[in-house]
Amino acid sequence: MIGNARKLPANAVVESDICIVGGGAAGITIAHELERSTRRVVVLAGGDRRERPDDRDLYRGEIAPGTSHEPLEEGRRRKWGGTTSAWHGRCVPFDPIDLEHRSWIPDSGWPIQYDELEPYLARATELCEAGPFQYDARETFPGAQAEMVPGFDGPDMVTSRLARFSPPTNFARRYGPALEKARGINVLLGAHAVSLDLDVSRARITRLHARTSRGTELTVVADRYVLACGGLENARLLLASRHQRATGIGNERDNVGRYYMSHLFGALGWIELRSPGNGFMYEYERDPQGVYCRRRFWITPRAQSEHLVGNAIAELERPALDDPSHNSALLSAMSLAKAYGSAVRERRVAQSPERWRSARPTRGSHWRTVVRGAPSLLRDAPLIARARYFQRRRLPGILGPQSVNHFTVEYHTEHLPHRSSRVVLTEDRDAFGVPRLEVRVAFDDQDVRTVTTFHRLLAAQLSATRTGEFHPYDDDLEQQVELHLANFHSRYHHLGTTRMSATPADGVVDRDCRVHEVHNLYIAGGSVFPTSSHANPTLTLVALAARLADHLRRLPDH
Repeated sequence: MIGNARKLPANAVVESDICIVGGGAAGITIAHELERSTRRVVVLAGGDRRERPDDRDLYRGEIAPGTSHEPLEEGRRRKWGGTTSAWHGRCVPFDPIDLEHRSWIPDSGWPIQYDELEPYLARATELCEAGPFQYDARETFPGAQAEMVPGFDGPDMVTSRLARFSPPTNFARRYGPALEKARGINVLLGAHAVSLDLDVSRARITRLHARTSRGTELTVVADRYVLACGGLENARLLLASRHQRATGIGNERDNVGRYYMSHLFGALGWIELRSPGNGFMYEYERDPQGVYCRRRFWITPRAQSEHLVGNAIAELERPALDDPSHNSALLSAMSLAKAYGSAVRERRVAQSPERWRSARPTRGSHWRTVVRGAPSLLRDAPLIARARYFQRRRLPGILGPQSVNHFTVEYHTEHLPHRSSRVVLTEDRDAFGVPRLEVRVAFDDQDVRTVTTFHRLLAAQLSATRTGEFHPYDDDLEQQVELHLANFHSRYHHLGTTRMSATPADGVVDRDCRVHEVHNLYIAGGSVFPTSSHANPTLTLVALAARLADHLRRLPDH
């Protein structure tokens, strides 16, 4: 059943076998996978079906001076379904090398093997509704061309690897109805976890305290507890539960909150191909099940090892929407609509004449492109709008025309694990009295070298295969990356703050995602990742959540 915690009586005590904290992808996955068990499960979903400003404010935090990061409340959703209510649906599995110990990357290596994770990656692909577990063009499109650019692939870089796209699936809408009918599942919306209590041995959780927006307090007593409230909130709840242990729970070795990772994103240049219309696989493709897929440039494990860098991919994107060089009537129309719409909303057209005068040449180019391309715009715009906004399985993006032969290279690279990259508690507190977080994200030369090496290998392979040319925006690639890091944005990939490890000295949870120091406390989500790969985290965190559900189902009753 699904109910609202605000309707419970004051100081209610809820008893269950398993308590899951979090109503996003990880928490819903675990509850859904436990439907077939005999366990009684209570899910505390911090938000309601709709997010309110007060809910979002609970995420607000600080950015350490001298570092860069987006506001902590940005991008996250404190509501039933979590950020699956807002994600774009990109599904990419981690690669086998991501789980291996790599001698050239300190603190790399997972305590589980890839073949242990792979069946759950397949299950996660199913749960995310991204089609079959096939992430190579040679499997998905047998008999067709495997390379993105004919003749390009080589020992350092290949283009046959695919990203798959979920519709995107909102986990609350997709799996909520089944949870509402499940006899052993009790979902409590609006129940915000604020602290955990330990027993006298400090080796078990005895109860969890939660509050609602109306001030109602409730206590959950369970045999086992699972924190699945996000890469930042998992660490925050452990650190904030310090009334019995000054350093918080699971933090005897000062590992909680450390090794905070995301990914490095940006564009350092663009590609010009020798034959952009000759077999170039640029557009989104649909597999036999109708799932959208897209090919990428990927640096091979051999090249990663040889050049001592992390994992990296890149996708080809259109020029910036405001850049009229794309010569697309559709994109120019989108640019104009965005500019004028924003100005009208902000009531700044008349108030900022200088701004509009300075933008006049670009606007004129866009208008000329729209007029020249009016027939194609009138023909294509309704079709694209329907595919992009009015289908359950939506077109993931709108690309520019291939004929322009100007393709922005957008990189996604691994953020390597650094102990000094971390989140800590501040003196400021939220509406429930929980200390807010401060993010101290850190990078080093190896992070920068991963990005620059990837682009140099890309340029070299384009040249050696005579398939195209890479044009950097600036010859000093290192300086460009440093500028990106000075304006860092995580794109809401919050990873690593409660990392998985073989021993308590190296992390927070063991190979089964159980907190090393606490026998009945588990953690789910991207916070347990020891390394970040290049991949968007949703698919892998759903896989780990499904694996944890299997583990919990097999455990004996207390």
